[in-house]
Parts: sequence; C-alpha cells; structure tokens
Amino acid sequence: MNKLTSFLHFHNSKATTLDVILHGGSGGINSPFMQKLFESSKGKGNSVIMFNFPFLERGDDHSSGPELKEELEVLRKMLSIAGFDKFSHIRLIGKSLGGIIASYYLNSLTDEEKKLYEVIVLGYVTGEVKLNEFTGKITIIQGEKDKFGSIEVVKKDMDGAISQSITYHQISNADHSYRNPETKQPIYEDKVIEFLNSL
Repeated sequence: MNKLTSFLHFHNSKATTLDVILHGGSGGINSPFMQKLFESSKGKGNSVIMFNFPFLERGDDHSSGPELKEELEVLRKMLSIAGFDKFSHIRLIGKSLGGIIASYYLNSLTDEEKKLYEVIVLGYVTGEVKLNEFTGKITIIQGEKDKFGSIEVVKKDMDGAISQSITYHQISNADHSYRNPETKQPIYEDKVIEFLNSL
C-alpha cells in the first residue's frame, strides 16, 4: 500500500494523550459520528488523528481479509504521522470494525509497548474483538439492542480477560450504530459522546 489514504489530524503541542479514531465497516472520517468523535477529542485537549481505511477509499464493502494486514499497516503509518512516540498515553477509539482492528494491533505489541495504550470499543462485535490478553484500560460502549448482543452478551465474550480495568456501558434502546431501531435515526450518538467526555 503506497498511496496515502485520507486523514484528519489535530496536533495540540501541550497534549500528553493522542486519540486515534478508527472507523467502522461503513462510513469513514466524513461521517457525522466520526466528526463528533474528532471534535470531542479536541475538546478534551488531546491530539487526535483519524483516517479512512483503504478498502473504503477503493469503494470496497469489506475489509482486506481476516488478518486485516492492510488496515494494520495504515494504522501503523498514521501513528507515525501523528508522532505517537512523543505521547505518554494513546487511546485507540474503534467503532465496530475499528474495535476489531484496534484489538489486533494491540495483540501485535510487546507487553512493554502495550503500556502506552488504552482502548475504547464503540459497538463490540462478539467473537471478533480479541482483547483477552490486553492488560490495559478497556472501555466498551454497547447499544442495548446491538445485533451482536447487549452488554451482558459482551461480558460473556470478554470472560477470561486479564485486564483489571474494564468499563462496560450500555446505551438504552440503541442499535449497533447507536440508532433508534425503529426509525433508524442515530439519536443516541450524543449519549456516546457524553459518556466519552466523562472518561
């Protein structure tokens, strides 16, 4: 992958935390929710970067494959662009597929490297997110009516996780994309932002 994908980067020279926002399987960095997440991170005083995965830029409707090699490659490239090694703390904020990619990335790190990171999963895909071996801080925000399961289903999927700092938060009546299941309007996105702002 030689072509640079679209990205948005905000650098706060006083920030000690870098937020890395990873979009889901549909809707990249120009989606309203991703824009809200970006502004929320800026509002907290953090540096922040978000970018489109190459499959989205190509117009594909799926990731590069089960090992997510292309997605992990671009994530590493964007971390480098953002100067990740200058920060004392990095938050990976992954929506759905982005949460899966975040977990794969964390599993590729040494125990020492992992100490720099925490992960926030927005819409946990049961059976696909692999965080059981991650020792850092984990936050999972799940819609009560998520097609992959409620927060109780997520807790069962996370059974055996070794992290001593796991926060589970459920958004009442929301589906996987924080929409009202009947109207399909994303009326619960702001509830997610509100909770993120409280962390």
